[in-house]
Amino acid sequence: MHGLHKFLLFQVVACLGQGARGSEIIDGEKAPENSMLYMASLQSKGGHVCGGFLISEDFVMTAAHCQVPDNLTRVVLGTHNIKNVDEGKIRYIEKMYKHESYQNVGTGKDIMLLKLSRKAELNNKLQTIPLPRSEIHLGDNTKCYVAGWGFIKTGGGVVNELRVVDVSVINPRVCREMLPVLPDNVICAGGYKTKKGFCQGDSGGPLVCDGTAVGIVSFNWEKNCNYPDKPNVYTDVSKYLPWIKTILKRTKRSDGSKYSDQDTMVVNFVLVLFFVLTGADGTHIVGGRDAAPHSRPYMASLQVRGAHNCGAVLVREDFVLTAAHCNKPRTDRVVLGADSLSRNETTKQKFTVARSIPHPNYNGHANDIMLLKLDRRAKLTEAVQLISLKRGSVKKSSQCITSGWGDIGDNKTLANRLQEVNVTILSGRTCRRRWGEVPIAKSMICGVGAKVFQGFCSGDSGGPLVCDGALAGVVSFSGERCGNPKTPDVYTRVSTFRKWIKKVIENN
Repeated sequence: MHGLHKFLLFQVVACLGQGARGSEIIDGEKAPENSMLYMASLQSKGGHVCGGFLISEDFVMTAAHCQVPDNLTRVVLGTHNIKNVDEGKIRYIEKMYKHESYQNVGTGKDIMLLKLSRKAELNNKLQTIPLPRSEIHLGDNTKCYVAGWGFIKTGGGVVNELRVVDVSVINPRVCREMLPVLPDNVICAGGYKTKKGFCQGDSGGPLVCDGTAVGIVSFNWEKNCNYPDKPNVYTDVSKYLPWIKTILKRTKRSDGSKYSDQDTMVVNFVLVLFFVLTGADGTHIVGGRDAAPHSRPYMASLQVRGAHNCGAVLVREDFVLTAAHCNKPRTDRVVLGADSLSRNETTKQKFTVARSIPHPNYNGHANDIMLLKLDRRAKLTEAVQLISLKRGSVKKSSQCITSGWGDIGDNKTLANRLQEVNVTILSGRTCRRRWGEVPIAKSMICGVGAKVFQGFCSGDSGGPLVCDGALAGVVSFSGERCGNPKTPDVYTRVSTFRKWIKKVIENN
């Protein structure tokens, strides 16, 4: 019997493991607008791979087998149509928490949590879905539904518009009779005595019963989605509630593990995360003005899959300087000589990143500085020039300038052209008083705009603070509201890191 069991298990894993991944809804219909606002598309290289669902502002739940593509990097939220998605609906994956006992779909525990790089903004287009409060046991023929962007017929392809189909829960005993090996802690629904169910591409999506996400799309039988005799199998979410709570609690405690043994540092780091992740990361200039075309020839746009993510400056023909927190997600392209990122400009020069070198003591807050070595040397022109590093300190009340292509209204409105804004430098004492518990180090510079809500914002990270024509700072973090003088903009002080910058450039 042991040998037969191993053979059957191999057959199940070989056939079922190829089942749901990449699948689509069978015999369903387009999901109504303003419904299922929790749905997530997990993507690799801009293409849909799996489904998922938003359970909190910064966590998406999906199937563990969706981690098979090593380059699964981003999640699309808040839309039914995943074609031509704007950057505001994209969240990048900071960390994957796959169940530690997962081996394959045939052995179960097919569940995974994805920590997003920044929180999703809940609104009338995007909502979370509740999980069961305790362990549940669904009755036979309970009516539920499943949705996804997977195939709509066997051997087809993924679709752009979200589709949904009603399915009925199948008695576990019947399910075990139909499938030779069935893992523990699963729910069977659809695919048996009906052609309705999921298919390749729907993996990781939710089985929803009475408004609650009770299951996760795990596997079906072989690659044939048009069948009336084999049930669809879902991971039973209610059986993993303790594991889910542990992961969520752990991430709240230890995103800055370096500080986990010091209570005060934990408090400070949590505050830093709150302000940094809702502030400058990916931000843009608020309350500024269009820069004169190519008047900031040292400016660089760091891009991820063709979309602007951070700013930077050219410090040598083959090196740009930026913020260390711009290392996630990793930059794959650097653009120099641009005024508008959307227009085709003959002045533009494009590069790939040969090496990323963040400061070795960057801890998620302090020492937020990084050098990127380009794949080749830039050609210096009127539109592409180096910027020198400031040697001395920046005096209180000095007038400086920061620039970038980030958010111009603190409302996810990206700049069409390079923006700039004047900055007044604050004393370290004033900055520390305004920030309160958040530590402001001597290696930081603080500044504010001339008006309320004027300064850098999302997408401006890594950009320059220029004083007296030289690079004095690198955009690091701001408060929850961009340009709010109550939480001044914070830059990494470049003069503190001159020796490190010089050493890295000389050795590379």
